[in-house]
Amino acid sequence: MAEFRELTMADEERYCEYIKEWIDNDELVVPRVTDIVKYDDFEDLVKSLEANKSHDESIDNTTYFLIVEGTIIGAANIRHDLNHKLKKVGGHVGYGVRRSYRGQGYGSKILKKALDYLSRIDVKEALVTCEKSNTSSAKVIEKNGGEEIEPSVMEDGTEVRRFIIEIA
Repeated sequence: MAEFRELTMADEERYCEYIKEWIDNDELVVPRVTDIVKYDDFEDLVKSLEANKSHDESIDNTTYFLIVEGTIIGAANIRHDLNHKLKKVGGHVGYGVRRSYRGQGYGSKILKKALDYLSRIDVKEALVTCEKSNTSSAKVIEKNGGEEIEPSVMEDGTEVRRFIIEIA
């Protein structure tokens, strides 16, 4: 059984297993708002994500995790609106899949579910971005209907591909 939902306090053990895989592989946790190092403890993480205070208090956002048969596979941070910064880098959805589940279609499932969420809150067009070097993410975005628009450049010079997805 698959669930796409917010974390609860009952998820602490599965979350610890999830985050350990990111740490063990020396990877930045994506979406970054799900990284435990940003919080005092697991309870603070759960409460912050639930209160939508995890990204930018001026932007309403929701963070859902894809949980399959009791295992957290990945997550999406869904921004309800965009500020100037998010219009350049970040867009409406930031998503990530833990390493051992990549290449199995979970990134596409997570993005599709995030787009469904945006549809329910009347977002008609989603902006989704990825670093130019992240060809796997670009394929996921294109599979979900992404049409590439002009790129952007982060402050450190990293080129970012930007895509628009029309939401039915």
